[in-house]
Amino acid sequence: MAIPPVPPPSASALGRFLKLAGTATRITGSVLGQSLRPGRSGIDWQPVGDLLGSVLGEMKGPVLKLGQMASQWQGVLPAPLAEALTKLQNRVPALPFSALQGHLQQVYGADLGRYFRHIEEQPFAAASLGQVHRAQALDGRALVLKVQYPGIAQICAADLRQVRRLLPLGRLFRAPAAQLEAVYRELAMVIEAELDYPAEMRRLQRFREHFAGWPGLRLPQPQEDLCRPGVLVLSEEAGLPFAEVGQASPEVRERVALTLVRWLSAQAFELGLLHADPHPGNFAYTADGELLVYDFGCVQPLSPALLAAYVQTFRALQARNGEQLEQAFQALGTRQPQSATPYGLYRQLHGLLGPLLQPGAHWDFSATPLHEQLQALLPDVFGALGSLQPAAATLLVNRTLEGHYWNLSRLAVALPIADVLHTQMGDA
Repeated sequence: MAIPPVPPPSASALGRFLKLAGTATRITGSVLGQSLRPGRSGIDWQPVGDLLGSVLGEMKGPVLKLGQMASQWQGVLPAPLAEALTKLQNRVPALPFSALQGHLQQVYGADLGRYFRHIEEQPFAAASLGQVHRAQALDGRALVLKVQYPGIAQICAADLRQVRRLLPLGRLFRAPAAQLEAVYRELAMVIEAELDYPAEMRRLQRFREHFAGWPGLRLPQPQEDLCRPGVLVLSEEAGLPFAEVGQASPEVRERVALTLVRWLSAQAFELGLLHADPHPGNFAYTADGELLVYDFGCVQPLSPALLAAYVQTFRALQARNGEQLEQAFQALGTRQPQSATPYGLYRQLHGLLGPLLQPGAHWDFSATPLHEQLQALLPDVFGALGSLQPAAATLLVNRTLEGHYWNLSRLAVALPIADVLHTQMGDA
């Protein structure tokens, strides 16, 4: 069933703040009211999920992107919340075509027929910063038009101001002020990069050149002659929704999973770059097991020092060596100076991850989910917050690794993770 279109989101900083504050108040009131109701044995999260999905879908911008990121926490959030946020991966309410038509006519001219045989007014995808329409060029090329929402730059600026105002709340988790500021700068850089369509086109071209001829991987081709400010035009690459890949055969899922892991590893060790937006709406697959990647708005450069620190962390977990892991976390910048080393937490991490990272071992993503086992570590994790804090440079990398953990869990196959990584790492 088609999702009804929504009006263009407000770019007013005050309006967006009041919308979020009002939603938070309604959610708090609902949960508190249910918990105080006599005879109530649990919380009905369905109304909360419906409200959150509706509000974030209408608001667009960074707050919607945060909701899409949170949707990766399947098995952690209450099921109705996870389901509502999961819908935001590929069922975001779109704007009516009339809301975009003015901008298209501004950049192409009043007669769009000079460039396109037709543009489908019904979008086939909508996201946090823009939506995608199928089209056909005059020469018959099958295209997709990625069009930014009206006023999205102002919307992002308004949301980022709200985030900055909320940053002091991070002190509750004993995060240093300098680190909180670094987190804000990292988020602002990501949003700026995702709004820069010419830069996205250059990133996509670089990926296409490096991975040309890669078996099992397909990337869209930018159509430079048709790109305009706020409009990125790509070749249409048809695929099946990645969110539904669990319905594919085991053979197809294994091919897709191996391609995904090898591709991520090759990005890091060959390009020094990382496609850093892992939510399933950016991926698709084919019935033959090809992996399609659509969106290159968020790509993270990996410095040699940062990559070496992650390799050091991997090898420390593989060796189950607490001293090595301490040195690796110091190299990553995640250890707070002059704080106690949480060796007890390290031992538990080694117990969980060490066996999965041994040469020849297969990490079975269809078995007991690792995140369920990690939940048992939460008391130790919270106890170590004064000692362990993620460095700003690791935020996007960690989010990417976490997101692809959920994608591999969706694929539900057993993979030789250590062997694939060792092929790329060599003596790094």
